[in-house]
Amino acid sequence: MQYKLYKSPGKDLIQRRKINLTLIFFSMLFIAIFIKLLRVQIIDTEKYKIAARKQYENKITLPPYRGLIFDRNMNVLVSNSYEYSVAADPNMIDDPDKAAQFFSEKFGKDKNDYLSKLKSINTSFIYLERRIPESKTSGLDTIDMNGIIILKEPKRVYNYNRLASQILGFTNIDNKGQMGIELSMESELAGKEGFVIMQRDGKGNNRPSLEFPRKEPENGNNLILTLDINIQRIAEEELAEGVSKFNADGGKVIVMSVKTGEILGMSSYPTFDPNKISTSDTAGMKNAVLTDIYEPGSTFKIVAAAAALEEKLEDKNSIIATESGSEISGTNIKDVHGSSRMSFQQVIEQSSNVGFSRIAMKIGPEKFYKYARDFGFGISSGIELPGENKGLLKKPIEFSGVSLPYMAIGYEVMVNAIQIANAYSAIANKGVMMKSYIIKKETESNGNLIFENKPTVLRQVISENTANTLSLLLTGVVERGTGVDAKIEGVQIAGKTGTSQRLVNGAYTSSSHNSSFAGFFPADDPKVIIMVIVNNPKSGEYYGGKVAAPIFKNIASKILNIPAVTDFHSEEFLKSAPVNVNVNSAENEIKELNSGRILIPNFVNLRLEDAKDILFENNMRYEVIENISEPNTGAGSKIVESQFPEANQNIKPVDIPVIKLVVKNANVSDDRLVTVPDVKDLSLRKAINKLLSEGLDMEIIGSGKVTGQTPGSGTRLLHGSKVILYCRD
Repeated sequence: MQYKLYKSPGKDLIQRRKINLTLIFFSMLFIAIFIKLLRVQIIDTEKYKIAARKQYENKITLPPYRGLIFDRNMNVLVSNSYEYSVAADPNMIDDPDKAAQFFSEKFGKDKNDYLSKLKSINTSFIYLERRIPESKTSGLDTIDMNGIIILKEPKRVYNYNRLASQILGFTNIDNKGQMGIELSMESELAGKEGFVIMQRDGKGNNRPSLEFPRKEPENGNNLILTLDINIQRIAEEELAEGVSKFNADGGKVIVMSVKTGEILGMSSYPTFDPNKISTSDTAGMKNAVLTDIYEPGSTFKIVAAAAALEEKLEDKNSIIATESGSEISGTNIKDVHGSSRMSFQQVIEQSSNVGFSRIAMKIGPEKFYKYARDFGFGISSGIELPGENKGLLKKPIEFSGVSLPYMAIGYEVMVNAIQIANAYSAIANKGVMMKSYIIKKETESNGNLIFENKPTVLRQVISENTANTLSLLLTGVVERGTGVDAKIEGVQIAGKTGTSQRLVNGAYTSSSHNSSFAGFFPADDPKVIIMVIVNNPKSGEYYGGKVAAPIFKNIASKILNIPAVTDFHSEEFLKSAPVNVNVNSAENEIKELNSGRILIPNFVNLRLEDAKDILFENNMRYEVIENISEPNTGAGSKIVESQFPEANQNIKPVDIPVIKLVVKNANVSDDRLVTVPDVKDLSLRKAINKLLSEGLDMEIIGSGKVTGQTPGSGTRLLHGSKVILYCRD
């Protein structure tokens, strides 16, 4: 075997190889640098420009001022001021410990709190203090520390403190609306932020420069409300005095213009001061006029009274048997008086429970429901405020054997205060219901008009003749009935008292009541409606005529003494108001309604026979359509499930199409019914789960443990029916 000797490379070859490797290395390095430069200079040039600008530029947000809020007479209810805030750029702070010590001594807080913020990473802006009290702002404008930023931030000022606070609401630390008008009209009031680009110097201080862009903020729009601050003050003061006098848990009041639906005053007690909010104020923050629902008692009797007069079942001289009501659907309804017979007029004046129960039985469930619905119960009013609870109005198919007589006297129905006020306002306004509203107009900050509200007719609830008769009967309530304590010398008042037992631990008790009075004046040409409710008076008196009626009288008496607002439609008042209310527009619409135009009635949930009667009376053609999802048995009563056109449309007779009524069987088979379970004494979560598992809906009143329920356990209801849960912590 032969072996070749290995010959090591020469020095020249080794040297060339080293040079080649070096050239390859530097070539690759050059290519990498070139690619990096290509990305920086061309591909990602904008990214690095922005990064570079951040080193010496700072974008400062310019907050807008929120719009002002005025009452109807251009008194400024809510305005703007500013407060100081302190922020920092932790990257620019030279000595965090020194800065933390300074602010600790300045504001009396723990030094470590400030130190942790000043040592924050990955941020160039952090607040140290927000909304500093004026007493601690001295010296802030002379602070000479790198990276410390002093800001002026707008704040809301509620010029009348507690007055109208539940309507106006309040804003949070970021000046965003949290309640009331401030919340519901947030987008209109807030405005739009602007900005300015500042140049940062070597010490981290921001310096303006003409070279950088600036966008001015757009201030929010102004709102003019329908409120009259003088009426609001009267209502709040008298309500608070009444609650105190009768040792009550709270109360509610609303003052409205009858002919336009404008809210002139609204409040509930307790209340709060939006300039000085504390944790103890939470009970007074809600607008209970809208959020709280209750069983109204006798103020709800106007539904049965109006229906009986409108359907010509009764007149003011009709004689009603008012002895024991035990035979009325098995109830035990009684009166405090001992009369065995009364005229219809006396039944209203003396607020006879037995009398109204008998009247309701003559009206029948379908028509009773129709009138209650048309008066606005079970429907949201649509007012421009958040949190309205529309209450609960049972449909006829949900009635139990005793529902009708009890609903006629204001039980088994849940309403809010504005619904009662709207119903009485409709009676005062010749049977015409107006839409209630509180926003009168919206303007730009320079005064240019954006929007103006006008009085809006919703529907003709009852005829003018029925409304006039009922107004006269309600006048008798104040002249010689249960409401004599609302009587004002020289002014004719029409109104109705109400007293209802409250549910305590799931059961009605004779030791806790809601006392109420609804009235309007002057009765011969009503201008103002006032509704007063007092919750659980404990002074010994609890009847609405003895508790709420005197509060009504005090409010009405003082309103009548206010110059220029005695008549809310006088020329003097219209001239003093910020916007001329178009009174004629509402009146003309009503005249037009009564002289040729027809409102499409609401037939839903009526018996087909009743719907046909109404159609015949109005000379309307109709077509009955069977619900194809249900078998047509050809027997039994039918109820209207839906209709076309929908209810409450105002149409000329020549334009009225054939009314289409979709009907279904009123007789419900057992397999479509579910049994209400017993959820009393369960936690709210368990009760909800149990009801949902049975296919039932629910209305929750209160919070905490379930103390009662309506209807009771064992009741058979349709799938999807509502069960009311009464809860208490």
